[in-house]
Order: sequence, then structure tokens, then C-alpha cells
Amino acid sequence: MKTILKILGVLIGLFVLLVISLNVSIFFQKRSVPEMTPEKAQKLFETVGGINEVNQEARILFDKLGTNDWAFLFTQDLTNAPAIFSLYSTLKNYSGSEYYGTRVAIWPEHGRHLEIRFGNHWVGKEIFVFDTNNTNGFDLPASWYPITWFQISSNIFVSK
Repeated sequence: MKTILKILGVLIGLFVLLVISLNVSIFFQKRSVPEMTPEKAQKLFETVGGINEVNQEARILFDKLGTNDWAFLFTQDLTNAPAIFSLYSTLKNYSGSEYYGTRVAIWPEHGRHLEIRFGNHWVGKEIFVFDTNNTNGFDLPASWYPITWFQISSNIFVSK
């Protein structure tokens, strides 16, 4: 009976150590995503060809899909959008290690927009490129701006 209690005690101790190490790991991973600043975002857009190029490619993607339904875009969908693909590729490694959840998608909520999500599993950040041809316009919720978002052009918003 004593042997069973010792084994059970060791297993409980290992479980507690595992939980503590996971919490410490999560804490450091949350902090590993650097803050995006307007200057960093501006430089990022300049590196990939500029805001106008990204807007032009986004407009082509919006026209190609032609619906107000959401759609995830894959790398093969971005072959004719080199600036957006470059932006996506650069942001995949933004947090210091590749984040498998980096994605490019088109969403109809708040006005049709292209969303590029980046960061890590715990701290997700986004770049929203709103469709300037959308007759409904775009509606960035007041709670998003300016606390957690900043605007880098009339239709592009970036989370800090």
C-alpha cells in the first residue's frame, strides 16, 4: 500500500510540475510578440511594395471572389498578389518563431475586408485592408480604435 501511495505522490508531483512549466511557457510566449507600431507597419508596407500595391491586389482578390461570404486564402490564391503574399510571409515570422495560425482571409463583418492574422497562439494581431469599392463602406468598431488599433491609410488598420 505504501508503494502505491509513493507512486501516486510522484505522479501528482510530476503533474503539478507540468502545469507550472506550461504556465511559465505561456507567459513568455505571450510576451514574445513585439508591439506593432505605426512606424513598423509603414516600413513593412514599404518593403512589400507600398500601400497602393497592397490595395490594388486586395481589390483584385475582392473582385475575383465577388461575394460577401468569408473565405480563407491559401498561398496558391496569392500567386497573382505578390505584395500581399510577401506581407503574409513576413508576418509568419513576426513573433520570432513561425506561427502556424498566420492566415489571410476575406471577411464580410464590419465591411468586406482582407484580414492578415499574425502573432502567436496566445497573442493574435491583425492587419485589416478594407474594400474601398464596397458600397457599404467599412465600420471599424469604436472599441478597436485607438486603444488597440491604429490606422495607416484610409482603409488599412493594424492592431498593436
